[in-house]
Amino acid sequence: MQKRSNVDNLLLKGIRFLAFLFVLPIIYTFVGSFMDPHQLSQGEFKWTAELPSLTQYFSLVIFKAEYMRFFLNSTFIAISIIMLHMIFATLTGYGFAMYQFRGKKVIFIIYTLLLMMPFQVTFVPNLLVFQKVEKFFSIQIFDTHLALILPGVYSVFGVYLMAQYIQRIPMEIVEAARVEGANELRIFWSVILPCLKPALFSLLFLTFVDYWNLIEQAVLYLTSTEKQPLSVFLESIYYQDHSIFYAGAVLYTLPSIYIFIKCERYLREGIFDGGQR
Repeated sequence: MQKRSNVDNLLLKGIRFLAFLFVLPIIYTFVGSFMDPHQLSQGEFKWTAELPSLTQYFSLVIFKAEYMRFFLNSTFIAISIIMLHMIFATLTGYGFAMYQFRGKKVIFIIYTLLLMMPFQVTFVPNLLVFQKVEKFFSIQIFDTHLALILPGVYSVFGVYLMAQYIQRIPMEIVEAARVEGANELRIFWSVILPCLKPALFSLLFLTFVDYWNLIEQAVLYLTSTEKQPLSVFLESIYYQDHSIFYAGAVLYTLPSIYIFIKCERYLREGIFDGGQR
């Protein structure tokens, strides 16, 4: 018993050490945002600011006005994807969980397999679909935010999460609502949706983080610099104006940290409970 306790303590210390290693870059970025341009120009790796100041933040706001334009680009892309994807994922997941139809298992297996495919695999199919849509419907997709929003809206992760979570809802309450004369829309809105709160908050956070930090899609689909998200623009700040990069990086991470704080208590329940049958 004592031996097992020692192993558990050693494992816990290892996990804490790894967690600390992951947090180190964030700590250094935060500390670096209070360093003055002179200290940054020395190129020395230091964990403290010699003369802490808000110079970087003032310079970013006053002399780098385009930062806000790219920030708004990222905000528009992320919010559009979140709103549309949550509607699509919830309704599709409801259909998978509540109805029986031909080919349901096969389609859901395909959805599950698509979870393992990275962007590099789906890039060419998306490219071909965009070309066909532009040709037949005369809608410009390339070099617009639609090229980033449309694939995000129809991402398969949200559908999988919602379907798994809805299947855990007791069917007795659904049947009771039907006996009372509620139609399917009423059941979805008044019975199912309130039970999905943990899953919805989990999906909101994970979707936001995924598309707030997108880079490859923006580089490949957008050719106009002014339409790029902030995740791409940060690289140019690092090479062109290194003296304000850390402040820009800190402001860039604040939305993700804020949303995580708001959604954290739902995140574990939504992910772990949603994965159980």
